Amino acid sequence: MDRRALIVVSSYQPAMLADMQRARMLAWELPKLGWRVEVISPRASEIRQDVIEPDSAGFFPTETPIHGVGSFARKLFEAGGSRSPMLRTLWPMRRLGSRLLRTSKFDLVYFSTTTFSYFSLGPVWKCQHGIPYVLDFHDPWVKANEQTSVPRGWKNRLVMRLATRWERSAILNASGVIAVSPRYIDLLRQRYEKDQPACLAPGRNAVIPFGALARDLEEACGSESTKAANETAEITINYVGAGGPIMARSFSLICRALANLRVKKHPLVDRIRIRLFGTTYGWKNGDPKFLENIALESGVSDLVIERPERVSYRRSLELLLQSNGALVLGVDDCGYMPSKLFTYALSGKPLLASLHRESPGFSKFHEIPSLGHMLWFDDNKEMSISEASDTMSRFIEEAASHRSFDRCEVLRPYLAPAMAENHDRLFRSVIEQ
Repeated sequence: MDRRALIVVSSYQPAMLADMQRARMLAWELPKLGWRVEVISPRASEIRQDVIEPDSAGFFPTETPIHGVGSFARKLFEAGGSRSPMLRTLWPMRRLGSRLLRTSKFDLVYFSTTTFSYFSLGPVWKCQHGIPYVLDFHDPWVKANEQTSVPRGWKNRLVMRLATRWERSAILNASGVIAVSPRYIDLLRQRYEKDQPACLAPGRNAVIPFGALARDLEEACGSESTKAANETAEITINYVGAGGPIMARSFSLICRALANLRVKKHPLVDRIRIRLFGTTYGWKNGDPKFLENIALESGVSDLVIERPERVSYRRSLELLLQSNGALVLGVDDCGYMPSKLFTYALSGKPLLASLHRESPGFSKFHEIPSLGHMLWFDDNKEMSISEASDTMSRFIEEAASHRSFDRCEVLRPYLAPAMAENHDRLFRSVIEQ
């Protein structure tokens, strides 16, 4: 018998933001497991217009019903200095969601977004309609240090107070919890286990990292711009994603390893070109390029090109496929799980990651050595430059030889079908109990 799930996200087709990728992949895969999926999201007119991608249609299943919401008192919110759709779409989301749950027979609501204010709708809908809901944590909602600090400004204090209250209500009433990192579930246990919420009981929570959807690479592969310029002397290493101070330690270690190889006169190092795309939201001409500055301080600025402007999802995959090697950067947060890790690995490209030693991404490289090469740092120290240089040298040699790695078998547990099976297992457990 088919089950029906309503998935709540903060954006959807034709937008392409990172926090809706899980929902998009589930829309492809859950129907194969007996689920009918519908999506509720703010309309394209309500979100950042730079994330609207006209060429994104091929990445979405056409048969998924999409329910769009508008804003409440948008001009009033904007006059008050709030340009985020988070609060102004909350009431329309609540109203439309209630209508859908009242008029259609859904078995479950799944919140998969980093717009955490939408999580507050879970207890409301559950009370009104008796339908269980599951929360998906891509990041912590309220970070540990935020609970012990006093935010500056009345707006920040209000947001912090609401977030703390809403998180507690959402967790205590949730029927299940999914997170991309085990540390996020551990954080919730520290706060709420004494209240014995259903979502923290055995079988009601799961760690499911961001998966990879093979059809995405197939879709991007059809473009002429994916053809790598293998005839050139350059060894191109492409990265698309966040940059700035949160990646400072990760990228600094890479640059210093390159600088050390240059001192040792490595024959390939001067051919390397690390190209970094989409690193800074809202970047304008004349603004600093944070990662390029790190390369300058390390003496390898001629090997690094940073283009902070956002690139489309399709373009990000084209850049991956036309590169000689792929790069994954980590942050100081030991709970961080790179969203593109398994997609990059699935591409077959030589892969280099620089990650926090206690992060779940780091543990995956130990579990699956064929993923690629890894540099590490932690809160107090980092891999020695000598070891980092040796690792970098092996990676460069693979990239220079245009090697391709078939990792399909080892990645099978981290591909979208397996990710959907894990969701299906938890969803059915929630419904049955």
